[in-house]
Amino acid sequence: MKSIKAWIGAIVGLVVGALVVALFCGAIPGVPAPFSTSSKSTDTQVIRAMEQTKEVSLLRLGITGVKSRENKSHFFNMEIPGTERAQFIQYSFDAKLGFDGKDVVIKPAGDNTFDVTIPEFKFIGYDHPEYRTIVEQNGALSFGTEQIDTANMINEILSDKAKNEYVEKNRDILEDQAKSFYASIVSSVSPETKLNFTFQQGGDKDKDKEA
Repeated sequence: MKSIKAWIGAIVGLVVGALVVALFCGAIPGVPAPFSTSSKSTDTQVIRAMEQTKEVSLLRLGITGVKSRENKSHFFNMEIPGTERAQFIQYSFDAKLGFDGKDVVIKPAGDNTFDVTIPEFKFIGYDHPEYRTIVEQNGALSFGTEQIDTANMINEILSDKAKNEYVEKNRDILEDQAKSFYASIVSSVSPETKLNFTFQQGGDKDKDKEA
């Protein structure tokens, strides 16, 4: 029993002595403390989804324009002078037009000829968008007129309707680019091969075009 108490006393003495030494060393500048604390951090990331895309960009458009909006107050059908609000936004961005490559259908048509069906052209995306208000006007009595929603004006610049208009205005160029894209690939392997192109538009197919 006495030996157990002696062992316990010795252990307690060692612990107390170590604490005293640690406090003593820590209190003296330049003398490192015998005990220190270390820390470690980790950052675990999980990819929630991965999607492979095969979009083919055929045309890049540098778009610059000015969009305006004006609000006015009326008394019945009569405009009230001085109540107008107006805003002009200058914008610019690079639009990318093309099609989804995974939806292209290529079928042999005999006699070293292939039929290539190009899916509907679409607005793929845009880069380097810039928007800034260049003019803002508020009449002397405009406090009762509805505020102009700048965010809504910007959304209208890249609305689905606007994107479709970019595609339709450049359809001829897109078709030429699509034919050139596939013709250059095939000609590098088999220069004598002929391609017949069909372009889908609004769910329907345009007439065949040979390249």
